[in-house]
Amino acid sequence: MISPSTPGPMSILDAATAIPKDVMSKLPAVINGPLAWSGADFKNEETYTWHLRREDVEEVDAALQSFKSLGLDGDQVDRDNFPLPNLAAQLAQCARIIHEQRGFFVLRGLEGSKYSVEDSTTVYLGIASYIADKRGLQDRKGNILSHITNSKLWKVPVEMRHGIHSNHALPYHNDMGCDILALQVRYSAEKGGYTYLSSVSTAFNELLSEAPSAAKTLLAPDWPVQISGRGAKYYFAPALAIHDDRLMASMDPNRFGPHPSSGPTNIPSLTDSQQSALERISKAAYRTELRLHLKTGDMLFFNNWALLHRRDSYTDSDETSRHMVRLWLRNSKLGWTVPDSMLPPWFAAYGDNGVRDRLYPLIPMPDYKVPKYSAGSAAFVIEDSDVSDNEEFIAQSL
Repeated sequence: MISPSTPGPMSILDAATAIPKDVMSKLPAVINGPLAWSGADFKNEETYTWHLRREDVEEVDAALQSFKSLGLDGDQVDRDNFPLPNLAAQLAQCARIIHEQRGFFVLRGLEGSKYSVEDSTTVYLGIASYIADKRGLQDRKGNILSHITNSKLWKVPVEMRHGIHSNHALPYHNDMGCDILALQVRYSAEKGGYTYLSSVSTAFNELLSEAPSAAKTLLAPDWPVQISGRGAKYYFAPALAIHDDRLMASMDPNRFGPHPSSGPTNIPSLTDSQQSALERISKAAYRTELRLHLKTGDMLFFNNWALLHRRDSYTDSDETSRHMVRLWLRNSKLGWTVPDSMLPPWFAAYGDNGVRDRLYPLIPMPDYKVPKYSAGSAAFVIEDSDVSDNEEFIAQSL
């Protein structure tokens, strides 16, 4: 079990009780460092995009064939059986970029159409294994891959689905508990559907200078996060935390407060100051955002603690649907330590949660199951077990 900031195993609710009691009394003057950037700092996409050369693609293809010759399944893809001897050093540098520099990069040059779905997924997992050695669970069923799409096969109305399974815009948020968020573009939209990144540090700096009370509200460990529909369990946590001299965000507007489907509950609603603080940091994120022009076959990797993300609404073609394949990753050596107050969803993804089978669905399920608990734009899902009423895993959105 990975233990980011504690010497021994902790359960989800144990971690939730370890919340610091004192709200930060003195705010920093400014958050500095390479992660405090603005979209305007990037003159063009070449500054953050790695274009694979022909010989690079040939090395990836050779690694794919080597892995296939072993007869292993997807959960076994790793650096040892997906050999990239020449690309390994640059991928290691990309891992450092995620954790120590600007926090993201785009990999381009793999022509998606030449691979089968299974081979494309294997390549994705193989490259990702050089960025991070741990893959997090995205739901309590054991799914490691998640499909972010609006499938033409689904008959369920869009309004009844998760936001990630619609063509609607999604607001700025984090995938709470995830270290590195990775996206492989299987198909891009015909129109719209752009992905945006924004530096948490830069947005927070704006609040420090213009609305310090909002900054302090975001750091206060009194934001209610619902983790189970049955019994309406929740814990308190900050939306932002300064930990090990890093600013970290664990913020999804639709994860805070009682879920609308829960009915009468003792989960506290957000206060006016909390609502205002969310609005302020979201607006600041919009003002300094970077729009990514992701293309079919691209892979995006970014630091989910340091960067907020959102997307535009989009229109698909008659033939294809915008389709992203998501991974939650952690690099055991470079990964940031996680404050106790933000551990519950982190343990659900990366901890010892008793899931026997780790699943790698290559395509979305043809029949869409309407969730009991969901919340609009952030596709927030609460999964209640049919067997027990223990802590539940919360899957989240792009």
